[in-house]
Amino acid sequence: MARLKNFVDQDERRNNFKKIEKIKKEKRSVRGRIIDDWIIDSPNSDLTKKEMKEKLDELYKKGLRRGRVIEVQKRNVFIAEENEEGLPERENLWLCSVAKRHFQRAHKERNFVVVGDRILFEPNAELKFDAEGQPIDTDLPHGVVQHSFLRTSKISRKDPMHPEWEHVMLANIDLVAIVASVLNPEVRWGLIDRFLVQAEIEKIPAVIILNKVDLLENEKLASKDFLETYKKRIAIYKSIGYEIVEICALKPKKNMDNVKYLRKLFKGKLIGFAGHSGVGKSSLLNLMKPEFEQIVDENPDIFYKGRHTTTYNSLLQLDIGAYAIDTPGIRSFDIHNYDPITLSYCFPEFRPFKCKYRECAHDHEPLCGIKQAVADGKISKERYRSYMGILKGVSFREGEGDSTDATMIADLKAREQKRDEDLAKEEILNQEIK
Repeated sequence: MARLKNFVDQDERRNNFKKIEKIKKEKRSVRGRIIDDWIIDSPNSDLTKKEMKEKLDELYKKGLRRGRVIEVQKRNVFIAEENEEGLPERENLWLCSVAKRHFQRAHKERNFVVVGDRILFEPNAELKFDAEGQPIDTDLPHGVVQHSFLRTSKISRKDPMHPEWEHVMLANIDLVAIVASVLNPEVRWGLIDRFLVQAEIEKIPAVIILNKVDLLENEKLASKDFLETYKKRIAIYKSIGYEIVEICALKPKKNMDNVKYLRKLFKGKLIGFAGHSGVGKSSLLNLMKPEFEQIVDENPDIFYKGRHTTTYNSLLQLDIGAYAIDTPGIRSFDIHNYDPITLSYCFPEFRPFKCKYRECAHDHEPLCGIKQAVADGKISKERYRSYMGILKGVSFREGEGDSTDATMIADLKAREQKRDEDLAKEEILNQEIK
């Protein structure tokens, strides 16, 4: 009987523990939804501009400071104070953590603090300051992030681990530089299209930078068919109005005019660099002379194989009077689902054409103006295929967007494998000759 009683008591305690945990979880969930002061200038606050200014002035009087997130590592946030012009001062760095209450708020972001965010942080109470308000007796003062400002722009994708969450990659940028390599790895036009859709949604100017163009001169790597397809693709994007710049980051003297053009284009802006793994974003960024040179493997063979080098986002100051956010390369870019009207507007070449139905998906509907434009050659089949892939949520690891591309991707892999085998045989033959 004693054993039976103990068993019953344990069972009751187990049930009571589950009930208590459920109640705590519900309370945390409710509290997170009601008390949410993370976005200090949230449009839902109903404050006028004057009232918002008064609110911020009050917070500044209490000692809070305005800064820009330049690096995030787990829960450590590196922040540069902003000057009167709203630009980050890299010489005034802080190491901050996020106030614990914000981890209880209801959110659907992978990280609600990202590089580029404008935030309000509170210095630690034990810090001492000089007459100019700068911390003394420490090289890296500490603080706590209390609030964030509303983002003016962002580039995001679905979080691979939680598809219902948003993974913000770039925030508050003035220009997105979509970097791709023509070969090794081969350019993924579907991935570029997804970045362009995000740029159109956020109304961010975009430039497509094609790196490693020197490989096009190698007949073993770039066949006549590949060159023909490559030139056709460039003509498509230029006809739409997108800017394309071709360079070789390892041999800038070969295309110095294009490098100078990029430096001029970047001046005075905060640029977000994004693209596939191993395309040479860090090498390109080094041409802009950042304050810290980005790590790039010195072996050019490694570079041309598309090795992944950047491991986390970082905001850097460039000597051309600009700032850049360097991001790790990605293998896939699965964006959130958009309705046909919104998505079709993100393809600028679709806009001049009208359909019979107001909410036409441009898929199977009769008398569709977009489908007719594709048939007439006024809209490229390649871009229409990307549109359909994004609309249907079809995504490949390589970034192509339609099931009909499966054959093309398989062919691409086969060609890459054959090319690697031929190069290996040639290397063995050269060693035997020596």
